[in-house]
Amino acid sequence: MLWGEVHVFQGRTFVTRGRFTTGIAVGDEGLGEAILRLYALDPGSYRDGGVSWRAFCEDVAGVPVRRYHPEKTARVFFHDGRWQAVVDPSGPEETMSAGPGADVAPELGAMVRRVLDATEPCWPAIRQVVILTLGTGGLLVMPYVRGALVGPAGVADAESASLLAAVRAALPESDREQNDNPEYLDALAAAGVDQRLLDGCAGVYLQELSTGAARLTGRGSAANPSGTELTWLGPADDLAAVCAEALRMIAELPVRHLPPGTPAGTAFGIKKTWLAVRGSTVEQIAAVIGLTGAEPAGWDDGVRATFGGQVFVSPPTGGWIFVVNAVRGFDGTSVASLSARLGAEVQYFGNHRVSDYAEWALAVDGKLLRHVYCSERTEACEETGAPTAIEVELGFSATQPGEMWPDQDDVLRVAAAWSIDPTTLSVIESSPRPGLLGALAC
Repeated sequence: MLWGEVHVFQGRTFVTRGRFTTGIAVGDEGLGEAILRLYALDPGSYRDGGVSWRAFCEDVAGVPVRRYHPEKTARVFFHDGRWQAVVDPSGPEETMSAGPGADVAPELGAMVRRVLDATEPCWPAIRQVVILTLGTGGLLVMPYVRGALVGPAGVADAESASLLAAVRAALPESDREQNDNPEYLDALAAAGVDQRLLDGCAGVYLQELSTGAARLTGRGSAANPSGTELTWLGPADDLAAVCAEALRMIAELPVRHLPPGTPAGTAFGIKKTWLAVRGSTVEQIAAVIGLTGAEPAGWDDGVRATFGGQVFVSPPTGGWIFVVNAVRGFDGTSVASLSARLGAEVQYFGNHRVSDYAEWALAVDGKLLRHVYCSERTEACEETGAPTAIEVELGFSATQPGEMWPDQDDVLRVAAAWSIDPTTLSVIESSPRPGLLGALAC
């Protein structure tokens, strides 16, 4: 299948041979002719580690690679005798047939032009910084380059003059190649900022657009269920007014900072398995699950070690004790057995997006109340027990078991309703005592 993209950038039209490869400007030959000429290129001529893409951006489009952000993009491809132009994810699209040897250039160009004309422009950001709240009450300002926070980091007070100075310093730093900026953690360390002060933070993304406007997008803490988002658009040439608006926006956004120094959990949850236990102790749980070689460990070290295959029994946090990296396949029967042996409520959760795996189980006083298991090895979900309220909300039905196929987000939503979403543990107060880190006997 042949495919590429047609871009509108700064009012000009360009054709590229796929993404980050090579491209040409549409000149006198017309759009259709440009598409056909570029698609006829030998792939080996532009698979050169980005050299051809850099040359296209700088010599043809006239901007550095970091500045090439088209206002409109249409994917154009030829497959099974048909040309198709599509604006992802849900924009306009058209198709046309093309027989062998047909002169399709004029018709192809006209079709793609119609699709682009029907597409609303998405004006790119020329420079971007992010303003984040800190647990101390201050603000962290960092450049945002190619989807990542980078350094240098600046700390400001929550007042206009201080924020304006930090933003003015950060904006030029965002107009650099990503590798030319300090990495995120190094930048925090250089600024003397403890990463945990950002747990539960709200943030405002400040973008200078190619139109000369400034766009603010404010998002409440990711650990806050409300998911608050605010937006504002104004002139970029009055940066003091932009910063004042950012401060007003921050004041309206929900945060979940704990007081500095408060012991808290460590977030985990994606591509993980875990138990949540209520009504027992760390030592009892470690003994019953057969934890061997157990050594005391805090939240950070314990969760980090689970990526190397170890098992962490956490300190009590929010009324629950977590067993991180519990073996997949800790099914309903074993959850009920563990509940009976501990005399406690036991929940099991597991997810893995790549293998399409999602599972949860709930047992109280040794009785299994609910178990859901789905994976690519099964053609339908296996269910035991009646759906709980959160599962009904997700789409599970008591009359049609096995019809609902959950994903990793659903696993976390069930965990939040039954106990705690572990991705929010960094803003939940924990016992200061250590947990236990070890291995499970084979």
